[in-house]
Amino acid sequence: MSTFEKIKTVYVSSAINSTPNCLDWGVNGLVIYGSCNAIHLYDPQITNECDGQIISSFVAHTKRVNSVKWVQNIDNCCQQDFVSCSTDNTAILWEDILLTGSYKAYERLIGHSDVVTINDAIRLANQTLIIVTAAGDCTVKVWIKHKNENTSQCVQTIDFDSILCLSLKITLLPNTNCLLLACGLSNSKIQLYMNDFSNGDSVFVPSHYLIGHEDWVRSLDFISEGNLGNLLLASGSQDSVIRLWRFTMEESYNTCKSNKELDDTLKLESKTFNVTKQDGSDCSYVIQSETVISGHDGWIYGVHWKPNFCTEKKMELLSVSMDKTLAVWAYDENSGLWVDLIRLGEVGGNTLGFYGGKFSPDGNSILAQGHNGSFHLWTKNNNGSWTPGVTIGGHFGSVEDITWDPEGKYIVSVSSDQTSRIHAQWLKSKPVENVHSCNWHEMARPQVHGYNMSSVAMLSSLSFVSSAEEKVIRAFQAPYNFLENMSQLSKINFDSVDITKCPLGASVPSLGLSNKAVSEDDCKNNTNQPKKKDYPEHYFIPLSLNQPPTEEDLIQNTLWPEIQKLYGHVYEVYCLASSSNHKWLASAAKATSLELASIIIWNTDNFQLVQKLESHNLTVTQLAFSPDSKNLLSVSRDRTWSLFEYDVNTNLFIIKSKSDKHTGIHTRIIWCCAWTHDSIYFATGSRDGKLVIWGQNDQSVDSKITYCAKTNPLIVSEKSFTAVAFAPTLISECKKTYFLAVGADCGSISLYKWSLEEKSVTPWLKIADLINEFGHHLTVKRIKFQPLLCKTDSRYREGVLQMASCGADMMVRIYDIFLKDFL
Repeated sequence: MSTFEKIKTVYVSSAINSTPNCLDWGVNGLVIYGSCNAIHLYDPQITNECDGQIISSFVAHTKRVNSVKWVQNIDNCCQQDFVSCSTDNTAILWEDILLTGSYKAYERLIGHSDVVTINDAIRLANQTLIIVTAAGDCTVKVWIKHKNENTSQCVQTIDFDSILCLSLKITLLPNTNCLLLACGLSNSKIQLYMNDFSNGDSVFVPSHYLIGHEDWVRSLDFISEGNLGNLLLASGSQDSVIRLWRFTMEESYNTCKSNKELDDTLKLESKTFNVTKQDGSDCSYVIQSETVISGHDGWIYGVHWKPNFCTEKKMELLSVSMDKTLAVWAYDENSGLWVDLIRLGEVGGNTLGFYGGKFSPDGNSILAQGHNGSFHLWTKNNNGSWTPGVTIGGHFGSVEDITWDPEGKYIVSVSSDQTSRIHAQWLKSKPVENVHSCNWHEMARPQVHGYNMSSVAMLSSLSFVSSAEEKVIRAFQAPYNFLENMSQLSKINFDSVDITKCPLGASVPSLGLSNKAVSEDDCKNNTNQPKKKDYPEHYFIPLSLNQPPTEEDLIQNTLWPEIQKLYGHVYEVYCLASSSNHKWLASAAKATSLELASIIIWNTDNFQLVQKLESHNLTVTQLAFSPDSKNLLSVSRDRTWSLFEYDVNTNLFIIKSKSDKHTGIHTRIIWCCAWTHDSIYFATGSRDGKLVIWGQNDQSVDSKITYCAKTNPLIVSEKSFTAVAFAPTLISECKKTYFLAVGADCGSISLYKWSLEEKSVTPWLKIADLINEFGHHLTVKRIKFQPLLCKTDSRYREGVLQMASCGADMMVRIYDIFLKDFL
């Protein structure tokens, strides 16, 4: 059995990059999108009982992915390849050689001297692959890979001097062997290029400029009009206007022109070019401005034609705009105008509109990307209306910290995107088997803040505290509406508390950062008040959910009320930790001196400051209470760790042990620490690539050094350890074997078994490395094992541990680890 059959990824949460063209929906029904430096393969599963999820991740770029595109196949077969481009100045061709859905970086296209911003690709009937890329160096490059060749060749570089190419689209002219390339430019023009591959020519020749837009041309898309040989080009621009350009064979054009009984007072300029048809005869195409669609109030970032092979033959055009709306346009024969059939979106809150959108292969669904990395899915009903659907989501900034609910039922994550988010399972009962099918989803966004978040700690199943780049620690309480929906969606039982006493929900007042509690009476009063047109209040609306909330509801209707602010630190709070008995909260802030680096202990019953612990000279990077709540461990930038013990007589924490330059072993910043589940040992991980497990030193003469290293340090060259966690149980009782996970700055997560009972062999045994698509590709920020569930819980599976991790790559991951397979 392979390692990855023993370890299964059950959840990946990650937003899409805030760049246009970073999303594509292929005829194979799968969606690809760029997220940080990775590319995720997302299966929406719209027609199935199961909801969609990310099924694979691919990592090869070293910087942000800017654009992804499935390769167009002339015969409209299911795409097997895609192309991505990145800020690392390269594009990559990905191929599924074994046809198993496992894509590999087949070839890296190197040639641009600046950020590659957009790409497109087409595969001809003779299997010749043409890839076109545009970059910030004001050039467009054409790459060709022939059927029997292993590599692509750059056959042409089009230099636009100081003009940027912002959009690209390549297509095959109907009934010809001629390729047509359209480039949307920053001079408001569309440059057309022609190439007749039947003559063996691989160079695109400039044809015509299309002039009409008054600002940057951001998006382009072609569609062929039936079997007439005609072609329509849609272009969207920052001038908030969509223009349609018609390419018509000259004989068809003359026929249509003679049949029109219209006033020719307004004559539209037309342009002509000659091509060779597939039968070898010559023909001419006429280019004419078809119409101008003006219906958006903001920049248009995307236009997309409904796929040609849909059952409905009526042409429809999707447009997405920064005015927070999407529109589907169709030609109305009665009025002779293009009218909007439906408008979607109107996202509430302080979002900034849409960056792109795509039709599904059957044209009955639309997936759009928001400016802040969110996904929005709508599906068409039988009556023609569109309803929001369940889709994926995630943070659009580095995920700084995660924590499990004390009972292991959900996860809270915080990020530099200034939000905290709750992830939980959506449990659905299948009517036939009467069993639960489940996927993890984002269920709430309890805090939408004005500062980058830094840490989070649970106080109970109904409350947590968070810190951000501010001096204040904020405490939140779960509202009644959230608990009600979690009971419905995740089958979580909150019988231990009277949830009716909780506030109904929360809202954020204008220009405020604090979530205010909302009661049922407040909701009624708000409904009766007149709405402000200029500056509307985005007020809480109670939800009764039968599926995970949409992005619109997450940002407005799933907030938690803030119940307390904790003041005590002089500088920004950096890390938090809470005790297992829910009695203590420890916090530390950024610091450069002994006094500023002090750790504050808070009483969670009344949120009063209990004491300040002084030990470190620089910022404390992580805090950890022992599972028995008797000890507090801290690690710092000053390369030392400190251990504080709770004194029951004074009801205070006192220093018990502290490392120094002679006993500390670490020579660089200590980033992380963790306790074993039995509170006997703790581990520290450092930038120097050393992971050390410490335990009680019974032979110590010095009373200040009561803990010492129990084994030789684990040293991994060129790796900086940034996260560590122990499993909440022994994996071998007889040999007293611990199970731990270690995260590094390169994004890898290593799983180890550790035991002092193994005298004949090394106490360390590496059992798995989660790297690349199986792990993170940037710094692992935190690893947390799920607390052991009660065996009466329907989700409990003996011998299976769940591990959550987060990283600077915007990802939250959850793994199932089958321990019995490692014994």
